[in-house]
Amino acid sequence: MTRGQKPTSDRHMSEITQLLTRIEAHCARESIAESTFGRLAVNDGKLVARLRAGGSINLRTFSAIQTFLDATVERVGEAQS
Repeated sequence: MTRGQKPTSDRHMSEITQLLTRIEAHCARESIAESTFGRLAVNDGKLVARLRAGGSINLRTFSAIQTFLDATVERVGEAQS
C-alpha cells in the first residue's frame, strides 16, 4: 500500500467497480472524456484515473457522483418523453 491509500474491503472495491462502470457508460453516452466527467461531477479531473489506480473516495464524494449520474439519467429520460 502506498502513502495516502487506505485499505479497502472487497465490498468497497465492488462498489468502486460498479461506479466506474456507470461513469464509463455515462461518458460514452454523453461523448465526454472521463476527466471532463470528474470535473463536472465533483470538480476533480483526475477522479476516474485515481479510482482506477486503486485510490479511494469519501462518502460525500461517492454520493455527489451518484447524484450527478442519477440527475443525468432523469434529464435524459425527460428529454425522450
